[in-house]
Amino acid sequence: MSMLREMQEGFVAAVFGDEAARQRFLGRFIHPACRQAEQGLEAYQTSVQANLVAALVATYPLVGAIVGPDFLAAMARAYARLVPSHSGDLNRYGEDLDRFLASYSPTASLPYLPDVARLEWRIQQVHMAPLAPEVDLMGLTLLTNGDWGDLRFQLDPGHQLLASSWPLARIWEVNQPGYQGDFTVDFEQGETVLIQRQIQRVQVSALAPGEHAFLAALNQGETLMNAVGFATGQNPDFDLGAVLERHLASGLIRRVI
Repeated sequence: MSMLREMQEGFVAAVFGDEAARQRFLGRFIHPACRQAEQGLEAYQTSVQANLVAALVATYPLVGAIVGPDFLAAMARAYARLVPSHSGDLNRYGEDLDRFLASYSPTASLPYLPDVARLEWRIQQVHMAPLAPEVDLMGLTLLTNGDWGDLRFQLDPGHQLLASSWPLARIWEVNQPGYQGDFTVDFEQGETVLIQRQIQRVQVSALAPGEHAFLAALNQGETLMNAVGFATGQNPDFDLGAVLERHLASGLIRRVI
């Protein structure tokens, strides 16, 4: 291994590792008399950790609403000590917080929290998704009845689907700032949700049975006929007309391809 590579890896270990890793780096690359360098490393380590914690707190407000801001900050510090950032863009930090929470003993009494984190990460990705193309559905007016089954639709890139054993849309709803109403959550009821960017905000909504299969199939480039087949396999009463009307109105379905 080259000296530069060894120094780089040692520096990362010193910043994100324990005291032993920091002392190994200092002993290997810093003269013992250079106390200023040691202090600089400590200051840099503190700054990096603080930035990572701030990024996590900003990305996971729903987790914070559930566990409280102090708990979230402590949890974020524990995560940041274990997981370095691999990008200069802090918006991309924290992707696997859900896996961290699955084995984080202080949240063992909240088994739904990893899926809440999974939801929030997808909300972040929807916020950052490319802008949607202009709606162009003029091709629908040229179709005969026999052509509908072969249609393929392009969906808004500002959306994601997420299936969960927990009622994520309801958890999201009751934890929104300013929410007023019934706070009851049935934790026995799983949900598949649609996360969709609408103007300047993201909406999380539960999908009816079969609707997830339908939208997932469209996302994968399936024809309308095949997508309906997947949907009715999940729900024989799937209402194609109502689903198309809803997602055309919301802007999720952008154009015929």
